[in-house]
Amino acid sequence: MIYNPDLDINQLRAFVTVAELKSFTRAALRLNRTQSAVSMQVRRLEQNMGRSLLTRTKGGVGLTESGRVMLEYARRILKLNDEVMAEIGDPEVKGRVRLGIPDDYAAYLLPGALSGFGSLYPGISLEVYCELSVDLLQLVEDGEVDLAVTTRQPQSPGGTLIRKEQMVWAEAAGYRLHEEDPLPLALFPDGVCVFRESALKTLRSCGRGWRIVCTSRGLAGIRAVVTSAMAITVVTENTVSPNMQIIEPEAGLPALPQVDICLHVSRSPVNEAVTVFADYISRSLKNC
Repeated sequence: MIYNPDLDINQLRAFVTVAELKSFTRAALRLNRTQSAVSMQVRRLEQNMGRSLLTRTKGGVGLTESGRVMLEYARRILKLNDEVMAEIGDPEVKGRVRLGIPDDYAAYLLPGALSGFGSLYPGISLEVYCELSVDLLQLVEDGEVDLAVTTRQPQSPGGTLIRKEQMVWAEAAGYRLHEEDPLPLALFPDGVCVFRESALKTLRSCGRGWRIVCTSRGLAGIRAVVTSAMAITVVTENTVSPNMQIIEPEAGLPALPQVDICLHVSRSPVNEAVTVFADYISRSLKNC
């Protein structure tokens, strides 16, 4: 690999996050990236520096001697970077932004996507409304929220595509419920979620039997049932919690498609804060 005399901010941020959380999995959730992407960034940083910075063992992640030195410098570089970004932002923009977003995306996408927004725009206050995507579209239409990040549904196209997410089968960590027949499922109610439609369509296509163990309009209810090892479910790859595991393709379940994540902005007159936030959240989610 050719030596690069310039340090990469994203690689430094990945390294610092892994070092502080002592886990690639937790760092990936914090940064809103896949674990493999975070691992790749750290590996490229190590290659560029020509030495190992982290120790990887079954007990967790630690720092080498070079890593301890690097961590101190990396924190200082990131602090200076964030100060510069805050300085060139427009702190004079003020106003309220009402954001609609499903609760799973709020928990696993927003922390990374909003990183740095508060320091850039301290005059913008944010109100977050967590509902199903189909309900959020109506709230946008009625002007009850200014913008919404939603999963594109077959019956509700539109919006601006900002990213794609891979759907995966998931179950409680350490269990093998995917081997049961019929397959126990925890899903959203009929008619409100592309995840349910995709899951049942793919199961029908391969002749696999199933039974609905739980339906819930909220991810918290589904997650509780899944983590208690009562059922499996379908989520996006980036929203699999630490106490759940992805059911790999070799387990025999049918492959699932990707879903579109879209941004919908109210057609009602919006203030400058909404315009600024819409641009920021679009760029952040595209780059996650």
